[in-house]
Amino acid sequence: MSNKDYYKVLGVSKSASHDEIKAAFKKLARKYHPDICKEEGAEDKFKEISEAYEVLGDEKKRKQFDQFGSFNFGNGGPQNPFSGFGGGGGHTINDVDLNDIFADLFGFGGPQRGRRSGNVHFDFGGSGFRQAGRKGSDLQWSLPIDFLDAVNGCEKQILLHNGQKVKVKIPAGMSDGSKIRLAGKGNPGVAGGAAGDLIIELKVKDSGDFYRDGNNIHSKISVDLKDALNGVKIDVPTISGSVQMKIPANVQSGQKLRLKGKGVTNTKTKAKGDHFVEVLVKYPKDIKEKDKKEIIKILEKY
Repeated sequence: MSNKDYYKVLGVSKSASHDEIKAAFKKLARKYHPDICKEEGAEDKFKEISEAYEVLGDEKKRKQFDQFGSFNFGNGGPQNPFSGFGGGGGHTINDVDLNDIFADLFGFGGPQRGRRSGNVHFDFGGSGFRQAGRKGSDLQWSLPIDFLDAVNGCEKQILLHNGQKVKVKIPAGMSDGSKIRLAGKGNPGVAGGAAGDLIIELKVKDSGDFYRDGNNIHSKISVDLKDALNGVKIDVPTISGSVQMKIPANVQSGQKLRLKGKGVTNTKTKAKGDHFVEVLVKYPKDIKEKDKKEIIKILEKY
């Protein structure tokens, strides 16, 4: 049977104050918690530091240890620090409430014997405790995407920080800031728990040709003065390709014409918005002065 140096276990000097010993224990307890620390022997280390604090954190036991060493505490030192949990026992080692440590680590109010607290199950009859499957945290991801890919839908492949390639199906009608959740593609779970989710936020790039207003699309097109007066059929770009549109005779510059059902697909109802085309009438640049006067003379009649 070895004579353990509990001061060395906690990394403090023999002259350390109670508060210094307490702070050292809490720091090491967090570090070597077996569900956090993946080093080999973490559980044994956690028991050892708990054992050390059970002695040094108690004034009477500390004096006995200083005089006789750890032999005074029987075979293997003090009792299992978790043996008092549950039943009528407490959840403390001396003046340290272990609930506080576990709450910080796992986000719940501390362990209870023989029952589940949050996603952690403590079994003090055996090795001390074990954690049941705890879901991994969600992973946030920002994905830049072209305007047409967002409104028409597409499939993208992204490379995560861990080297994993993930295919992302983007439904038609998505807008800037829309989020897509991929279940099980986030950070891995703990102790066999399910992986978290991958949450992808779309960052839609601006389009130089189209402006989106809800599920409607707006664009502009220029026509010559002659075509504006006579009317014409022209090809108009839309988010789903070019379509032929009839420009009525005597169309006014700034007038908006509607292409029904050529807008964006509503992600919920699947109904399509409309596309509004603003007509801009172009006037001849190099018109001769004589012709200009004739045009003005004609317009003065109206």
